Amino acid sequence: MKHQEYIGNRKSFVLLRNNTVLGTFGNLRKVINFMKDEKFYSYWTVIRIKEDKYPIVYQDYSIFKVKHY
Repeated sequence: MKHQEYIGNRKSFVLLRNNTVLGTFGNLRKVINFMKDEKFYSYWTVIRIKEDKYPIVYQDYSIFKVKHY
C-alpha cells in the first residue's frame, strides 16, 4: 500500500456528548481512555462492534467514525 492510499483511507473517531464535540482521536483506545471516569462501554466491547454499526451511542455519548481530510 502506497503512502497516498494510506492517507486517503485514514479514519478518525469523534466523541460527542449531547451534540457537543469533546474531541477527535486517532484510535478507539484513546477514546475509551478519555472516557475512563464516565460510565461507558469497555474497550473490548467497542472493538467488537462492526463498522456498519457506527455511530456508537451510549446514554448521551456518541462515537462517530469519520474520514480524515
